[in-house]
Amino acid sequence: MGEPVHPLDDRADPLLSALRRGVVPLSQKDGLMLLYGHPTALVLGLYAAADRALAGETVLYLDGANAFDPFVISRMARTHRVQPRTLLTSIHVARAFTCHQMERLVSDCLAAALSRYQARVAVLSGPLETFYDEAVSSDEVTRLLKRMITSLQHLSRQGYRVLCLCPSISLQHQNRYGLLMRLQAAATRLIRVEEAEGMLLLNEETTGSSKQWQIPCTILESV
Repeated sequence: MGEPVHPLDDRADPLLSALRRGVVPLSQKDGLMLLYGHPTALVLGLYAAADRALAGETVLYLDGANAFDPFVISRMARTHRVQPRTLLTSIHVARAFTCHQMERLVSDCLAAALSRYQARVAVLSGPLETFYDEAVSSDEVTRLLKRMITSLQHLSRQGYRVLCLCPSISLQHQNRYGLLMRLQAAATRLIRVEEAEGMLLLNEETTGSSKQWQIPCTILESV
């Protein structure tokens, strides 16, 4: 891991400041962390990836929701007086368009990539989105997900920090809600994201821990 690319200034970025107060640090004990619910979970996860890059860490970002936005990363870099290229080159992005691709990236490629880039953090953005494809049988989806979760748990036990970002399942895919439940059961830290009365509510649901963080929705308007 390299040195921080610039001293971190929470005052310069209110959203990052709000997240750092309890949610995003991705400390060693977090292991396999699941941020799920409101669609802004994808945005929060993107900020989490950039936060680690700002701290001098290399991050692997597996994108199954087409959520990686280099313009957001570049804007964050400028906010923290960092060259955008410096930040972007610290985040290695791989995209998956099918559940088979996502499972292969996690099960067959992720461990080797973490080692190659000397990274300790991986962000999976929308890892379940590709598993909602009705063209793939439920049995096949279950088999792939089980293999993927086993690989994620193995990485977690090895000390890697993995953040999974899962927006709520749409009504048309409710028959596959069990997929999210499987991932929830495997996670070592659970945070549910909701919106109420102009606030984004982040609720800790980890066993033995019950906390809530509030972020004004107006902060997200500039993202």
